[in-house]
Amino acid sequence: MANWSVALARPLVPRNRKKARHVNATTVLQSPSLLLAAEPEPMEPLFQNYGNVFRHLCRPDEGEHSCYDSGCERITVNVSGLHFVTRKSVFEAHPTTLLGNADKRKPYYDEMTEEYFFDRHRATFESIFNYYKYGGKLKRPPSVTDDVFLDELNFFQVEEEVVKEYKKEEGYTETKYEYPDNEVLAKIWALFEYPETSRLAFFIGIISVFATLVSIVTFTLETLPRLDSSMTLHAEPIDYEKLFFGIETLCNIWFTFEAVVRFITCPNKLLFWTDVKNIIDIVAILPYYVALIQTSSPDSKCGAGNDFAFLRVIRLIRVFKLTKHSQGLQILLLTFQSSMEGLTLFVLTLMVCILVFSSMIYFCEIDEEDTQITSIPDGFWWAVITMCTVGYGDVVPVGNYGKMVGAICALSGVLTLAIPVPIITENFNKFYVHKQRARAKEVSRETILDKAHEHFMKVASCCKEKVNCNRDGESGELTMTATNI
Repeated sequence: MANWSVALARPLVPRNRKKARHVNATTVLQSPSLLLAAEPEPMEPLFQNYGNVFRHLCRPDEGEHSCYDSGCERITVNVSGLHFVTRKSVFEAHPTTLLGNADKRKPYYDEMTEEYFFDRHRATFESIFNYYKYGGKLKRPPSVTDDVFLDELNFFQVEEEVVKEYKKEEGYTETKYEYPDNEVLAKIWALFEYPETSRLAFFIGIISVFATLVSIVTFTLETLPRLDSSMTLHAEPIDYEKLFFGIETLCNIWFTFEAVVRFITCPNKLLFWTDVKNIIDIVAILPYYVALIQTSSPDSKCGAGNDFAFLRVIRLIRVFKLTKHSQGLQILLLTFQSSMEGLTLFVLTLMVCILVFSSMIYFCEIDEEDTQITSIPDGFWWAVITMCTVGYGDVVPVGNYGKMVGAICALSGVLTLAIPVPIITENFNKFYVHKQRARAKEVSRETILDKAHEHFMKVASCCKEKVNCNRDGESGELTMTATNI
């Protein structure tokens, strides 16, 4: 503060110096010689005093200061008529971006206006400019679509890790294609791992889905009492247990072959066992082989898996294999994965409410003769059913105070169930929109490639048949006219 007061306390114009002749712009234009005769000395104290103030502001402990070298120089950015002014050091804190690198932004500099001009999206640049100034994460304005925002981020070359963080929060998913080094193994790996890479891979994916559905249907049908070994068809007995076991054998032969091939051709054998999909495949196959070993045992007296029947339930996790081929299931899993924070809050709130209302209902019903709630753990079941608005009616309060607690419990359950609904809905819509747009871009890309291939074939046909190719101005299609040679 002392340096400030000393610098500002100095008079701008010395009292013992005579008044300088005033020279304005009009006078200079009419008589340029007056500019040379004008006395410049009264301005020197002004620059000197304010220079001292600026020096104390920027580098109070050092002598000379250069704004150009220290990044104090101001930069003006004009984005489609909207001006942004900040210090050069703000941009240069991000040297890999377009504005943070002097060589990259140089082509956009306008010497007449002394500013950098970009004919880009203004609303998007406001978000990018705030990121430059304050750091943190990128936030897309509600009025800007995803594709426009990503295009602007790509143009201004925002850091890749920042864009990835933004995509993660927005619900973007990227499929990483990893292949082994061997060319033959890479082709086999693509057939069994990436159904979208070729028609043959898509056909193999259909076989896998069909085998999964047949296995699940067989698992459910074999529990029907009507389909037992005593039934007859056309006066001939049919052993349905062996029939279902044969169908399951065929399905597991395919699943085993698929798992073995994928393990042999995978790029990394160690990471293969860390993938949840691979673990599901292996675990879903094990119950069949356990039942097969037991059936082959000489001590076995009945069909497959009488003592280890509970292991056969594990086959139901095979339904998660469909997530690799079903876009809807992928969106559903991603929705619950991104909503874990809200779901955790819901579960904690539900547990607290269950504990509170089960305790209250127990002490309200403790003196009732025909009460069905004889302990607080008995009240847990009643509280869960009431808060979830299911209301089985197997356990109900008898007294008036218990009914009042039941009414409050039901209302609290409605409010508690409303906690995760908007979170799940928002995340689902976000993932669904991104998946649909990605699919639309993929279809558009395939259409462009098909048109380009068709155009190339027409041009090649023209060259081969020695005819002239003319393009229709309206439709853009090629027409061939014969030429005399």
